[in-house]
Amino acid sequence: MREAFDRGKQRLARWCAEGFRPVPVGKWEWFLMRLFFAPVALHDFWDFHPFAYEKQPIPVGLAKIFDLTWLHEPWAYPAFVVVAILGLISYVAGRGLVISLPLLTLLHVLMRTYENSQGSIHHSHHMISLVLLAQAVVVVTFKVKEWRRKKAIEFPDGLSLRSYLLYYTQGTVAATYVIAALSKTINSKLMWVWNSPYVAFDFVKAQRQKYFKLLEPEFAGDTVAAEWVLSHPMLARIGFGGAFFLELLALVALKNRPWAFWTGLALIALHRGIFLIMHLRFYNSELVLLIFFLNLPYWIWRFTAGRKRVPGEALSAR
Repeated sequence: MREAFDRGKQRLARWCAEGFRPVPVGKWEWFLMRLFFAPVALHDFWDFHPFAYEKQPIPVGLAKIFDLTWLHEPWAYPAFVVVAILGLISYVAGRGLVISLPLLTLLHVLMRTYENSQGSIHHSHHMISLVLLAQAVVVVTFKVKEWRRKKAIEFPDGLSLRSYLLYYTQGTVAATYVIAALSKTINSKLMWVWNSPYVAFDFVKAQRQKYFKLLEPEFAGDTVAAEWVLSHPMLARIGFGGAFFLELLALVALKNRPWAFWTGLALIALHRGIFLIMHLRFYNSELVLLIFFLNLPYWIWRFTAGRKRVPGEALSAR
């Protein structure tokens, strides 16, 4: 028994040693990621009805410290959008990131904090804030190091600032799923998987909310998914348990590019399943996973022009 444990421990150590570090990222690859993410972020800024009320009756986050009701002034939102557009142009161009990224992060956090302080808390927009925050922290951290050393940072093994931007963006996104799984574990006192069939009541709640919001007949009938879950509790535990452990182990996406791809694809499938069953949309999360985890342009390059090259060397040279 002890020998089997030691062998398993050694294999796990070797598996971890073979990855979990930044990889070379080409200029064209990171440019496409910025280009694809910019309209996603802009869409999140460009909301014609961002705030329902002029007050913040249930303050959260920064709203507990600062009064954010000034964001309801007629000039505030248009000004935020204009500054966001300029910041995203800087972001796509790759110039002035030490200013534009922290500014974009602050604007987005303020907007969505004020929105969540008006009585209807949701996390439809947090993924955009987190991506901006992760990249802002990386850029500012390396810039401060350069200022202190008074010279450019020398990156090892063909790596670059782009490598760390992608790595910590993926890590931040994956951590949100791990935190979600840990929250379920703590709040349920380790019983979430076993109690998961009770999620059927949330299915009913979500469908009824959809009906009263849209008054569409298709949402007025029975909730088929809820009935199936309650009729097949063990199968439901297996299915929900798989989704739970997918969230809990999401950080395996940091091992290497293939693990990032398959983890991102699985998480997108999870969101698609939630949408089909509960009609809850996670478009921002799905798009972020598509851009920074699946990274389809890289794989298209890898299996066409890059097949006969060493991926790290060829990619880092561009």
